[in-house]
Amino acid sequence: MSSFSIGDGVRATDGPMQHQYGTVVYFREDDGTILVRFGGSQQLYFREDELEPWA
Repeated sequence: MSSFSIGDGVRATDGPMQHQYGTVVYFREDDGTILVRFGGSQQLYFREDELEPWA
């Protein structure tokens, strides 16, 4: 079970989207990854340990 919910504001802790604001939009059940949308069209999957709440 993820500590994030759909609609939560998050940021990636590493990689090219590090420190960018994103919104959780989907949970992929088969591998436990979380789809995050950045801006209007950029979407990437992350493991839960690669994200932190936007503060």
